[in-house]
Amino acid sequence: MIESVTVYVDEAAVVHNTKLLRKTLNPNTRIISVIKANGYGLGMVQLALLSEKMNIDILAVLDVAQAIELREGGVTAPILLMGATLVSNFELLIKYDLIQVLIDYDYAQKLSDFGLEHNEVVKTHLKVNTGLNRLGMRDYDEIEATYNLPGIEVQGIYSHFVEAQAYEVDAVEFSKAQISEFKSVLKRLEEQGINPGLTHMQNSPSVLHFGDLGFDAVRCGMVMFGLFHPSQKAYADQEGYKDVVRLESRIAMIRNIRKGEFVGYGRSFYADRDIRLATISAGYCDGVMKQLSLNGGGVYINGTWCPILGDIAMSQFMVDVTHVACEPEDVVMIFGGPQQTIYDYIAITGQSINELVSHLRYNIPRVYENKIFD
Repeated sequence: MIESVTVYVDEAAVVHNTKLLRKTLNPNTRIISVIKANGYGLGMVQLALLSEKMNIDILAVLDVAQAIELREGGVTAPILLMGATLVSNFELLIKYDLIQVLIDYDYAQKLSDFGLEHNEVVKTHLKVNTGLNRLGMRDYDEIEATYNLPGIEVQGIYSHFVEAQAYEVDAVEFSKAQISEFKSVLKRLEEQGINPGLTHMQNSPSVLHFGDLGFDAVRCGMVMFGLFHPSQKAYADQEGYKDVVRLESRIAMIRNIRKGEFVGYGRSFYADRDIRLATISAGYCDGVMKQLSLNGGGVYINGTWCPILGDIAMSQFMVDVTHVACEPEDVVMIFGGPQQTIYDYIAITGQSINELVSHLRYNIPRVYENKIFD
């Protein structure tokens, strides 16, 4: 069935980008594929299954619900949860064979108590807070004590950059201070005879910025999926990374309006001439946000730019097609084509790249094109 809104994903480009990433890394560096927020909008289960075919080592999502969706979708790879799991859901960590992040020492103790009470050993990674101040432990004594807690197995340890995509001197110095702090923790653990497990700190921006810093693994999503901060887009293009995602809709109907009529809620557009108007079957519930219309944006129909008239509603918006030959059900390219890349689009809306893709409606069909694997 053809849908009115569709996300298209270039599988060959994902495979290509992943191969480029591997060339950037040391031969023994493992890849943790981060597929939270519905796989950065590209379809979490599809990306997980593709990641397995590409021999990705570990998958990372936010929470238990996402992990269960992967397991029920046939994914067998190790899954790291990067967000807190409610105590009432601890049993699901065992049931679905998941790796839980330890967000602070009290949380680690609760998980330890659960493991002891149920005669289980819960797989975990310990998060170290090196400056983001979101999740993680900073007190070294608590970090060391966590490795000695019964009922849990600390299989890895990691931290997270604050602004690795930034190249200003003070931002780079902050990133370097984070690296130094994390390495200091690892050194102290090793001096105490403690095996820290799998070490990982780098995300996609930090790999592009610093190369491989020598930890056991990297956590990457954006670079594999053709998503880059604007500060790194030129470098990514230079290195040969490819765009992956395209969002399309369809024309629902076409009508003619006369000079003096209005378009949209609140009469937000006044026609100062006769206009041929097309209604498009997408809106902010699909991730096409109002900023696109408020900031003078448009879409492409049959290769021609068509400005949005009026505001974007929940499921529909209107464009001027006076100057383009088109008819109902013609394809509307919202972003991802050569005329309007995803970066052109966010330059109009003011969104970050991650904000845009995470707002794409969860149940929009994701169609994988240029397939490499059966």
